[in-house]
Amino acid sequence: MDKKQTRDCPICGYNKSLNTFPYITNFNNINFYYLKCGRCFSVFVNQIPNKETFALMYAKDVYHDCDYDAEIGGTYQESVQLLQSYAHSGTTVLDYGCGLGAFLKELSANDFIPFGVEFDVDAADFASKNSSCEVWTVDDFYSLSTNKRFDIIHLGDVLEHLPEPTNTINEILEKLKPGGILFVEGPLEINPSPVYWSIMIFGWIKRILRPRFVANDPPHHLFRVDAPQQLAFFSNYIGTDLNLEYWRVYETGWPYAGGSIIKRIISSIAILIGGKCLFGAEFGNRFQAIFTKK
Repeated sequence: MDKKQTRDCPICGYNKSLNTFPYITNFNNINFYYLKCGRCFSVFVNQIPNKETFALMYAKDVYHDCDYDAEIGGTYQESVQLLQSYAHSGTTVLDYGCGLGAFLKELSANDFIPFGVEFDVDAADFASKNSSCEVWTVDDFYSLSTNKRFDIIHLGDVLEHLPEPTNTINEILEKLKPGGILFVEGPLEINPSPVYWSIMIFGWIKRILRPRFVANDPPHHLFRVDAPQQLAFFSNYIGTDLNLEYWRVYETGWPYAGGSIIKRIISSIAILIGGKCLFGAEFGNRFQAIFTKK
């Protein structure tokens, strides 16, 4: 059976899709294809990584220590300042997918009461020690008492890692108090941006010159969306009623910001027009959203 045509879209559930950029990668001896949904046009990975592959992808020493080492000494001041506009100190905050605990530390420094959840056991232990906060593994989190609820739930760069995002978000929202805040931020990987367009052009050229090329990168991001798709996900596919309180699209220039001169120029142009509406589209490669639970 052709693996490229066997999975429904994880965003809208549509069952027709076509192979698209970045096409295919092989990790842990498994081929992962990239498909574009024929209805909502999001790009997603097929097939879903199995439990063993997830463990390899997100082990602390090969994922957090390599990609998020700066979190140990870094801060999330801007994100916490935004949150302070909608919530007062002393409220409980669950950081689902807390990484190495940097956001937890910033929350504590601003008098919030933070808790964390992380997939990898070693990462959860490190985050707890690094932030001096209680951090659960995913399994431990879902075994918590049904009476345990939080004033705020934060997901920072988490959605794109979820194999079944709709089901997971609905489960997480059961832990959010009525009237509570859902604060989400993350990438918009197929949103209009000079960086995205450049990556696509180079990808198409590579595809023409090397049609049988197979990458070997772990499929960390299981789906890729633009701004309208991301907003529609929360508006149309989440079972819990949410009110949108804040929405922002902006640009970081990633991954070109630290590249060659040409890449840095492209990145600078992208940052300059990030957040602006041009030709009917809002430019940028990241978003922040705040919702309240009805």
